[in-house]
Amino acid sequence: MTATAHPDPTGQQPPVGARLRAARRGQNLTLQELSTRAGLSVGYLSQIERDIATPSLGSLNRLAAALSLDLGHFIPLPNARGLVTRKQDRETIWVREGGMTYERLHGEFVGAAFSAFLITMPAGFVTETDIHTGEEFVEVRSGRVIFTIGERDYDLQAGDTLHFNSDQRHQARNPEGDPAVLFWLGNGPTFQMTPQPGTSA
Repeated sequence: MTATAHPDPTGQQPPVGARLRAARRGQNLTLQELSTRAGLSVGYLSQIERDIATPSLGSLNRLAAALSLDLGHFIPLPNARGLVTRKQDRETIWVREGGMTYERLHGEFVGAAFSAFLITMPAGFVTETDIHTGEEFVEVRSGRVIFTIGERDYDLQAGDTLHFNSDQRHQARNPEGDPAVLFWLGNGPTFQMTPQPGTSA
């Protein structure tokens, strides 16, 4: 990754879990109520709030939308850009130190239909199991990643691609001792970082 969207995450920013818990309690919501709104299990939300689990950027965005908050309430975001982002100007987003990092590739304009990231998955990292609307395309740029889509595993290495409907339960894991880098392209509301017409997110 060539640039960061914010300073070292070990600085003064409170953990994501504490921010989420404060936001939920500030709106007098139970874990069950937030679970229903965001489409995430109560147990998983509890783990996030206790900083036991690290949510993906997509799940954190869904939580922000469920609380009528901007994603920037939980993590510092890069400044909005136009149609072109130069390689040297790319900015990296992360939810928590030691988790996945997301290098934003897509532009910013109202009505954009998809998002694109270079995602670095740390050695041994396992993502949450997720399900949501839309579709996703992934190319492994380096390393090895095993995707579980529904009941089937897909073992991908550098140069391999995967294209699937996100309304199937899916999870990814890096079984190797080195980071893996993925090109990720997706649509639907999961990774929208700017409000779309007619939405409150």
